[in-house]
Amino acid sequence: MQTDYHIEDLVFQNETLVVYRVRDRDGTPLAIVRLRYDNDTLELLKGDRFVNALKELQSLSHNCLRPVLDGGLDPVDSFPWLAVRWWEGTLLSDRIKLGPLLSQEELDRIQNHGSNLIESLGPVGSTVSFAPSSVVTCGNDPAKLIDTFSVDYHAWFLAFSQDVHPATLSPSYQKLTDLLVFLRQYTEHTLVTSDLAPCSTLTQQPSTPGNASSTIALPSSTSTFPLKILFIITALLAAVGFFSWQVLNQRKDPLANSATETKETLVIKVKDTHVEDTPKTIAQNPPELSPTPRPPDDGGFLSADPTSPYLLDNRIGKWVIFHSEINEIDDDGHLIIPHSAIRVTLPPGSTTLAQNALNNEVTLRGFLASPTVLKIVNPDDLEFTYLLKKFYTVQDEKQVRGNFLEQGQIIPVQAIISELTKSGSGKTLYLQFRNEAPEFAAAIEMKKAGPGLTEAYLESLVGKTIQVKGRPKTDTRGNRLSIIVTTKSQITIVE
Repeated sequence: MQTDYHIEDLVFQNETLVVYRVRDRDGTPLAIVRLRYDNDTLELLKGDRFVNALKELQSLSHNCLRPVLDGGLDPVDSFPWLAVRWWEGTLLSDRIKLGPLLSQEELDRIQNHGSNLIESLGPVGSTVSFAPSSVVTCGNDPAKLIDTFSVDYHAWFLAFSQDVHPATLSPSYQKLTDLLVFLRQYTEHTLVTSDLAPCSTLTQQPSTPGNASSTIALPSSTSTFPLKILFIITALLAAVGFFSWQVLNQRKDPLANSATETKETLVIKVKDTHVEDTPKTIAQNPPELSPTPRPPDDGGFLSADPTSPYLLDNRIGKWVIFHSEINEIDDDGHLIIPHSAIRVTLPPGSTTLAQNALNNEVTLRGFLASPTVLKIVNPDDLEFTYLLKKFYTVQDEKQVRGNFLEQGQIIPVQAIISELTKSGSGKTLYLQFRNEAPEFAAAIEMKKAGPGLTEAYLESLVGKTIQVKGRPKTDTRGNRLSIIVTTKSQITIVE
């Protein structure tokens, strides 16, 4: 990666890419995207294939598309990297998790922006990613908000490596339609659940992805307002009671369901106001499926979004992979996935593994036995991908070696500098965090060092506690673990 970019923060990562917020030499904020591929793909990308793919990617232009400004192949590990314009805004995935709910106007705006982008790009529109985590809403004026999208960079270069144009791989409108269906059903389901929540005496059946949800509009205040409210509450109780009764009996007689479905609403005939007692186990404890044989490699796992019941629906009974932070464990030792109904069960004897997962970001591979249960059958299928710490210490040396060397990930380390040493050739200086084997240090290759990284300055750090941000690397023998430092701004003196 070019040294013209100063890395400020890690903002996103999964198994295929890592995204950093950076600034160029002029202080302009950008996003650097590092793409991960297997060695065979990296070999195929070298030369004209990567150059041609990057050139075409940079040529794409639209006011709703975040433009690619620069790119290359990392000289160390050959991973492709891209410099993309940084757009301040709100991720759609964060909006879904944190609220408020999307309005009809917002849904229409996303649809219009997405449709206009596809039409403008033509066949290449099929390469746009319409995943919620790829959509950023930008702007300060509510009347002038713009939804920005990005190309699926990983799929783009993968296709070029195989001499296939990515535009031929998937239908663009279908991906946009899937996003809009999910957003509308999520919004409608949440509205209905929120409206019914105060009726604590009723046990509700959750909405299913295949059913549209009804929205009840209350009248404005008039002289007959109390009577209208009483009528609405009575009708609502009756409707929920009748619907619960039908859910319990539809297996006995499929024709007994008199609900009429349309694309927009669910119309229910009200027969009486009697409310059946609905067993809680129907809503809370759906039956669990037994795991099928585990796939031999990641190619057999389906990606999943644990925060989206709608998108998880077609993953039940399948082996899935996803990333999550783990901040809580329930009394039964299950890992709790934030903003999700999923609880993760681990193999017997995994108490230590569960505790180690706390306050970490992990990759999970398991069998989705029900909408609420992910079963992990192999302890190795819980993989630590990013330790959620403000900084690492010499005590984390093993985890840094095991988790970050292949990621090419920038991490912060805090340590007391014991001494300044030199390599045998004298060309590299080491701020030693730990002298004894295995060594742990910050490495400064003097010919690449920026202004201020003089030997005198580095000597002045001995005995002080510093924080240093950089990419971890091992020497040729693998004995010394080093944090690579090229600019003075990577070092902060704590005391």
